[in-house]
Amino acid sequence: MANETVIKGHEEIVKYAIAAFDQLPVPPGIELKLPPPSTTTLGLNYEEFVPGQSISATVEIPAKYGNVMGMLQGGFLAAMFDDLMAPLSYLTAKNPTTSMDLTTHFLRPVFVGEHLTLTATIRKPGQTAIYIAAEAHNGNGKLTATAISTIQVIQLPRP
Repeated sequence: MANETVIKGHEEIVKYAIAAFDQLPVPPGIELKLPPPSTTTLGLNYEEFVPGQSISATVEIPAKYGNVMGMLQGGFLAAMFDDLMAPLSYLTAKNPTTSMDLTTHFLRPVFVGEHLTLTATIRKPGQTAIYIAAEAHNGNGKLTATAISTIQVIQLPRP
């Protein structure tokens, strides 16, 4: 199914998410902060969102995420994948979601100061689980890592 809607730019994607989240159920006692603190902390900058299909973001790797050799510590990259898959799954499910698993494959080193482009794509949507795959490419377009995740859809009553 082709989707003609493409939202580009960080601010436009955040505006879209805020409007969409206003229509979605939120767990009791939770106040939504968009973008969420994890996205801000990781430095993800949304670039393109195709509802129900994909989302991409860019990030410049800060020194504080580097290991002793000046390379990105893998856990931060896994967190970036997870943080990118979250809004895609929530907006696709139209309900809260949570990661059930996340498998990350590191294919080449990423150095502090490098720019990465991460893209998450829905592989199979569902009412109880969503399957998402993601890739990270460096500034030269080289594939640096991949990830797959099973996302559980949490059914909450509608507002």
